[in-house]
Amino acid sequence: MRRWILGVPVAVVIPLLAGCSATVAPPVARPQPQSPPAGATLVGLGDSIPAGDGCPGCTPFVELFGDQLSGDDALPVQVANLGVGGWTSTDLLDSLEPGAYDADAVRDADLVTVTIGANDFYAELDDYLDGDCGGDDGLGCFEPVLPELQTTLTSVLDRIAELRAGQPTAVLVTGYWDVFPDGDVARELYGPQFLRDSAALTLRANDVISEVAGAEGATYVDLFSTFKGTWGDGDPTGLLADDGDHPNQIGHQLIADALSSAAVAGSGSTEASAFTSSEWSPR
Repeated sequence: MRRWILGVPVAVVIPLLAGCSATVAPPVARPQPQSPPAGATLVGLGDSIPAGDGCPGCTPFVELFGDQLSGDDALPVQVANLGVGGWTSTDLLDSLEPGAYDADAVRDADLVTVTIGANDFYAELDDYLDGDCGGDDGLGCFEPVLPELQTTLTSVLDRIAELRAGQPTAVLVTGYWDVFPDGDVARELYGPQFLRDSAALTLRANDVISEVAGAEGATYVDLFSTFKGTWGDGDPTGLLADDGDHPNQIGHQLIADALSSAAVAGSGSTEASAFTSSEWSPR
């Protein structure tokens, strides 16, 4: 799914979450990001999360973030949402080959968001569900994926830097609240042990994403605590669409707010996650 919005303000319409799971949330003071240059371009890269899949009628967080960056400027931030459902980190890297559409978009981008990596783990999910994952914690089949993600994501961020050719660029890389379905849907389908194991795996994936972002001079944006609270024990069901896998409109808004907070803090620094994988013992 691709969205290309040029030259006009991005409409941020938040109806009563038509087509999304509805949760009543108290109003919050949203962070005001630093103003980008007039007419700046924001490109969102990644998987089904930035694409807005699973939530018909929702405005994805990339567009919401672009609107927050635009503020009241006469020349709004131009938004290219290039998220594609089902993409892995390898798919994203391939899309940035010279001459590819995404590469051309990134070359002209002043700001880039990257949300990728969750789908890298899905090839091993059946083995886990069948009890054949192995390892002391039952997550052994996923272990080889982590260094592969580290290598590929590093190449993605290197490619973005090459395409920008030294031009000032803010790159914000998000983690995940869960690489698999979460909340009530996952609990009913797979049981509470799955939720514990999935959280442990997600923290390991986030560790990798955070480390790569820091090493590459990008800003890491933690979504684990955004969706699950300071201690990571919150239930994100009210922030998820009916499939339990993608954000609903409230969830997308929270991601946009987290990106805006990172923009306020300034690009080029790493926003460390409040969690590390060593704090979890899934089994």
